Amino acid sequence: MASAPIIAFDYDMSPYGYKTRTLLASSKMPFQRSLQPIVIPRPILESLSITYRRVPLLAIGKDIYCDSSLIISTLQEKFDILPTSPADKAYEAFGIALFESVLKVIPSTMLTPDGIKDRITIFQILKHPDYASLRPSGLAEVRAKFHIIETEFLAGPGQYIGGGDSFTLADLHAGFAVDFALKVQGLINEPGFSQRDFPRIYEWISKWPKAEFTEMSPEQVHKTIENADYSAQEMGVDSRDPIGIAEGTEITVESADADPGAHPQKGKLVGLDGKEAVLELESGVRLHFPRVGYVMKEAKTQ
Repeated sequence: MASAPIIAFDYDMSPYGYKTRTLLASSKMPFQRSLQPIVIPRPILESLSITYRRVPLLAIGKDIYCDSSLIISTLQEKFDILPTSPADKAYEAFGIALFESVLKVIPSTMLTPDGIKDRITIFQILKHPDYASLRPSGLAEVRAKFHIIETEFLAGPGQYIGGGDSFTLADLHAGFAVDFALKVQGLINEPGFSQRDFPRIYEWISKWPKAEFTEMSPEQVHKTIENADYSAQEMGVDSRDPIGIAEGTEITVESADADPGAHPQKGKLVGLDGKEAVLELESGVRLHFPRVGYVMKEAKTQ
């Protein structure tokens, strides 16, 4: 059991939020959620000095983790939740690629002007001059990847990837976007995506752990985090790191695939190694970022 309070910051339709909540469900550890707006602004996060754009985030005590890849690896290291294999990183890459394919098939009813404006800085595909024309090819792309899951990943004697009888990290990595594609994006109603077309996939996702949690008010979030201790060990700053920034320096962190300058996160560098960077914010929380997929620079003085 975790001694530090665990708070998930996400919203129901977030595929990566679903991924992290499913891992927490597998752990059977109690956790709470701070429901976030689908589009910015997100006042609760801003009040914690967090300007990083994406969700999910996960608080473990006064340490808050960004990016599902770091959230999942941290939970696995701390609590050893799901069985692992040497192929997990490959399944993770497949799952990310599937999600990127699903981004090409967003229904026109979901593409409101406000929604596009909110997402266009982080999902470059939405800048396509004729986005709607991508949908037929996108559907074919998603269907081809479903076929790989159906005929290769789930081809074994068991009900999960690799032929086993229990849910593993490989299942989580490879399949988190399947439920999102079928239910949120509505592919369950598209020709060629029925249970008859993919019986193993439908059976597979029906057996995934279901998360149970309580929602927190903004006041509860603030009180809980304010009274919490840091849960992560001090790591210091690696003086040999290629970015060459000293401990205590004010830096900015941004997603490498977002528009530069759109959503920078500023904070004091207090931890840096090959896996993550840790910023201490004005609110006192420590924000953790993975090293892959992020740009870190010394903050410009005004």
